[in-house]
Amino acid sequence: MADVAVALVVHVLSVVWWIGSLAFITAVFLPLLRKAQLGDEQAAFHAIENRFEPQARIAVVLVGLSGIYLLFRLNLWSVFLQARFWWLDAMALYWLLFMLLLFVLGPTGVLRHVMRRGGDEMARWRRMQRVHLVLLVIALVIIAGAVSGSHGFG
Repeated sequence: MADVAVALVVHVLSVVWWIGSLAFITAVFLPLLRKAQLGDEQAAFHAIENRFEPQARIAVVLVGLSGIYLLFRLNLWSVFLQARFWWLDAMALYWLLFMLLLFVLGPTGVLRHVMRRGGDEMARWRRMQRVHLVLLVIALVIIAGAVSGSHGFG
């Protein structure tokens, strides 16, 4: 079962990196952009994005690979059909959303186009922060459900 322990460690550390980064972007970086405290906001955004995006992609891929490995190795597929394990379904859907965002909508320019629509630059930063906040709250709810559910409080 050492393989399961390694997969679980990779899974949890990757989730921490991914969601922790989302929390930093949402709670620290985007508010600074909104308040125009970074000078050239576009340049600051692109500098952070260029460092952050590859890390997010790696973390999301590792979460997926380790999660799928754990599902196969522990034969947990039936758990998806049990209401008390709602957080596992939510986790898988959330992961799929980020795969779509990071590997399809981002690279094709769809996200950039959607975020640039309407309003001035500050309105766009506010919209981006709201979207990130919603994504972060959803992640935190799923994580809380997973921790409590996997410890018998679900």
